Amino acid sequence: MRKMGWSYILVMAMLLLIGCGSKGQAVEEPATMEIPSTEARTEEDPSASSSAVVQTTEAEPKDPVYTGLIKEIIVPCEYDLDGNGTVETINYQVTDPDGKSFDLKIGDAEIEGSGDKLTGKIYAMSIDGSSLQILLEDRNSNADDYSHVYVYQQDELEPAGVLNGEVSSYRVHPQGRLVTAIGSSEVFQSFYLEKDFTLENGVLVEIARDFYPMGNEVTARKAITLSGSKAGVAYTMTVKAGSRLVVLGTDNQQWVCLQDIETGEIGWLQVPQGEFGQILVDGKSESAQDYFDGLYYFG
Repeated sequence: MRKMGWSYILVMAMLLLIGCGSKGQAVEEPATMEIPSTEARTEEDPSASSSAVVQTTEAEPKDPVYTGLIKEIIVPCEYDLDGNGTVETINYQVTDPDGKSFDLKIGDAEIEGSGDKLTGKIYAMSIDGSSLQILLEDRNSNADDYSHVYVYQQDELEPAGVLNGEVSSYRVHPQGRLVTAIGSSEVFQSFYLEKDFTLENGVLVEIARDFYPMGNEVTARKAITLSGSKAGVAYTMTVKAGSRLVVLGTDNQQWVCLQDIETGEIGWLQVPQGEFGQILVDGKSESAQDYFDGLYYFG
């Protein structure tokens, strides 16, 4: 697996605003579509790169956790988690010395759960600006951080799913009712993408973006034809064997956007839906590794 340079990815993200479109629904000519924005879907200040983590021992009037900050909490403590005007007492304990199990109590509700390597740290965030969600920090066997998310509503405590990445990397946008975290690509190659999530019926659900930047360089092993556009006019371009390209990004469903480093041309490569690591060549599913060197794969 090759390491990825985030600064390089940010530069490439700017390039896609010049030449890339979005898929949206399944279409055959992506070159004709409107150029998407790659920013998180929020009207809040985009200069904030992460949600600040603030330690506290008790709730405060107009607690900043309701404005998008993620707060580390020291248990036992009290919060009005479901926004009904009544505070609930929160207790949390890692019950296994290796961090494999925990006990979480909120009011009269209790859950005994499992993890990989629970750190014992517990946080609160508010996706909607009125209720609070609980995050339990964990690390899996590869030392990658993630968080178990729980919601308390109608006197019940329920799991909402997980968010990948360090807690300090999450960005919470109460006005947009979403939280941004890291997720894996589902097409072409393994890649960490920024993904947006919201709560629906107490469960984390992804809000799909039009475009997810990547930014790594690959080399074509065989000639391949891509779809492209100039001044709104669709065309096809042939990438020769040995050409160096930048993978600008993907819609994470059906298309990958590539740029020829030498010519600057930008084109789209179609991938079969539901088939990771594959591409479509003349309508036939082929291994992406047969056509490109330099692809990323986890594990």
